[in-house]
Amino acid sequence: MKDMTLKKVAELAGVSHTTVSLVINNAEGSRVSQRTRERVLETIRRLDFNPNLTAKRLASGKTNSIGLFIPFEMPIFRNYTIIEMVAGIQDVLNEMGLDLVLFSGGRKLYEDRPINQIVRQKAVDGLLIFNTRYTTQHFVNNYIKNLNELKFNFVTLHYYWGKAEINYVGVDYENDAYKGVTHLISLGHRKVALIAGTSKATVTSKIIKGYKRAFKDYNISSEVNIISYADYDYQMAYEKTRVLLKNNPSITSFFLGGYEMGPACLKAVKDSGLSVPEDISIICYIDSEIMPLLDPPITAIKWPYYDMGKTAAEMLIRGGGEKKKLIFETELVVRGSTSKVRKS
Repeated sequence: MKDMTLKKVAELAGVSHTTVSLVINNAEGSRVSQRTRERVLETIRRLDFNPNLTAKRLASGKTNSIGLFIPFEMPIFRNYTIIEMVAGIQDVLNEMGLDLVLFSGGRKLYEDRPINQIVRQKAVDGLLIFNTRYTTQHFVNNYIKNLNELKFNFVTLHYYWGKAEINYVGVDYENDAYKGVTHLISLGHRKVALIAGTSKATVTSKIIKGYKRAFKDYNISSEVNIISYADYDYQMAYEKTRVLLKNNPSITSFFLGGYEMGPACLKAVKDSGLSVPEDISIICYIDSEIMPLLDPPITAIKWPYYDMGKTAAEMLIRGGGEKKKLIFETELVVRGSTSKVRKS
């Protein structure tokens, strides 16, 4: 019955309009008996009545929705890490019967709808905030301050190095870089070139720190540090690889600070007349679905994307209590792009 209303449900169940409303909204403290509640619910099922969602949410004071705020200045669904983490988030929310609402900062990050406006409009019951490589520390500190003042439930994912008491899920970028570079060193590589993303991103400084620490711990002179930037761009990474190989013929390996640069570096090495891994070894930070499909498959550091998204969602739903910062372990997936240095 398309035109079914609360009034009709009340009439057929033999109760008041108010009683039906209390049952639908599962109102706390109501004096509706269990027997009456079951009679109303049975009537709703029999008539296939679907309460107006907006009205139900207004009555309960909850939206039954969780917001995912992504201050991203590029198309977000081209980003592999975001897609994988959203899958983990969505599975948790589906089990809880909650909706996921996407808020993207867009190109005018500081001019468009601010986070505190979303909260004041009561658009969602909680926020997952997915920082990106381009999110500034000023922006992060600002939204943390605003949300804490509003006493709003939120969890931050990715790229935060501050000291504020917040719920946070991320990885240790410095240790990840250290892990990758020390693997190359263990294979006998001493001339490891680093192609990082953008020099403006804080995460790049963390990766460089891990890269340099590996050389220091293995007593390798810092003079062999070879660092270049390709802004996570395929064409730029290709060109930088060609230039580095031409100007530094002693290079035996590359550590790449962005998954976008993996295929470009591989092609540039081959176009330079060299072989992978016989002449040049490659490790990419981070892994993506394309790395195992390349020729050869690229060794990469894999994040537990799905589990990170799932954990963040569970943390948000639990809410309250002591704030936690959870740092996930990553995995070095060894494939065909790395080998021991060939003796000359």
